[in-house]
Amino acid sequence: MTTDKQGAPASEAVAEHASFWAPLRHKLFVGLWLACALTNMAIWMQTVGAAWIMTLLSASPLMVSLVQTAITLPVFLFGLPGGVLADRMDPRRLLLLTQSAMFGAAAVLCLLAWFDLLQAWSLLLFTFVLGTGSALGMTAWMITLVGVIPREQVPAAVSLSGISINATRALGPALAGAMIAWWNSASVFLAIALCMVAVIVFIIFRLPAKARVDGLPPETLYGGMRSGLRYIRHSSVLSSALKQVFVFTSCASALWALMPLVAKNELGMDAGGYGLLMAFMGAGAVMAALGLTSVYRRFTLRRLIVAGAFAFAAATLAAALSHSQVVVCAMLLLAGMGWMAVNATISTVVQTYAANWVRARVASVYLLVLMGSMAVGGVLWGALAQYLGLEDSLLLSAASLLLGLLLTRGETIAMGQEADFADAQQTDKLVLAGEVSHGEGPVCVEISYRVGDGEGKEFLRIVYAVGLSRRRNGAQNWRLYRDLGETDHYVERFIVESWLDYLRQQERVTLADESLERSLSRFRFEPLAPRRYVYQPPAEVF
Repeated sequence: MTTDKQGAPASEAVAEHASFWAPLRHKLFVGLWLACALTNMAIWMQTVGAAWIMTLLSASPLMVSLVQTAITLPVFLFGLPGGVLADRMDPRRLLLLTQSAMFGAAAVLCLLAWFDLLQAWSLLLFTFVLGTGSALGMTAWMITLVGVIPREQVPAAVSLSGISINATRALGPALAGAMIAWWNSASVFLAIALCMVAVIVFIIFRLPAKARVDGLPPETLYGGMRSGLRYIRHSSVLSSALKQVFVFTSCASALWALMPLVAKNELGMDAGGYGLLMAFMGAGAVMAALGLTSVYRRFTLRRLIVAGAFAFAAATLAAALSHSQVVVCAMLLLAGMGWMAVNATISTVVQTYAANWVRARVASVYLLVLMGSMAVGGVLWGALAQYLGLEDSLLLSAASLLLGLLLTRGETIAMGQEADFADAQQTDKLVLAGEVSHGEGPVCVEISYRVGDGEGKEFLRIVYAVGLSRRRNGAQNWRLYRDLGETDHYVERFIVESWLDYLRQQERVTLADESLERSLSRFRFEPLAPRRYVYQPPAEVF
């Protein structure tokens, strides 16, 4: 697989990526892209509208920052279960359920605001319900969107999604601010409900149902979450990417959470002005997205992340120290570019570096880390602002962004290619002496190797890489043993929880995994087939 080295071109895979506009040739992608845009606009209208309405309901900085927490915390709580559901069930059905829940929450908020019954805690409650619907459906949107195009077009699709997200980040706050300023609070929630109605109509009439594939029984919800986390834990690239997301976003969340107070207290702006600030940040992200795929060919991924973090830190510094609306708006344009450079790059890595069977779960963990760190950051930075003051909190945020670059300086990231993660055709025929039920286990697998003189280092390099792939796909307690009686004899052993899990592990082998195993096969004893054992419980006592 291609890796991103310090000072080297970002990725060999990037050179092979399709043009920026290639995904738009797919009609279903265009429809999904527009539906996602409406959903994102509704979320941004809710985030910004609710935050500004909260400033009218409560003067507490903590209560204002809790709006961001209410909309993003559900991703932390329900993001991974949503990813498992997206892998297990028809995404169309899941999206219908989640968008209907979001419509219901927006409709209730509209009625409460219309009859002047809206209170601070009811605003937070139904914002949380709307965020929950978004969290459970977010991964389904992501994998459905990229699932209708070839993997080599994913970087372009991520950039186009970034344009959608950030254009709606600009349009949504502007609309919410204008509606509050010129009409009333209820109009914001009415617009959100209408967006959800349009999305539901598209799903019903335009999104085809996913064809059911006969095969092994699906994993349980808990088992699916465990296998997704295990896959990430044994992938150094994905683990590094998620670490960088957490460090950057938790530090950067101060600007997002405290922006209403910057607009109101530092710049003397009203709801429309707050929407304008958010619009500048969104516009900067759109500008970055338009050129991101070409930038990938010129710079390392690490350099893009460093540049993005510096840009966001500079904008946070300006928001803390400057009282000029022009200066802050200009720097927020730079902040949007920095945000896009970091998160779009890592999102592309996450969506191209996972096998098909676990793609939704990996995407859900990425969203969990991204939105969860924003949610937790919203609480922490809001609490700090209440005790340290707005200016000092933003200064501390800017410093922490730079410190985060030092903490992640040794991490490397890479983009995957279709050849790495396409499913391999299984040729290893299971020869069994008797029947084995799916529930029997644990299962022990043993493979013997003979390593010649001078081949030890090469063997160890390959076998430990194979061990990582086996653990990603479901193996536990993987170990390599050296025979004390014959120095050239090695035995690989690993455990799988049940016979069903072993069959799943075999189905999950990708072309990259298969290539590694083929390199290892020259060291095997004859016969080449591994030996498999199933746990034998003690005899029943009568």
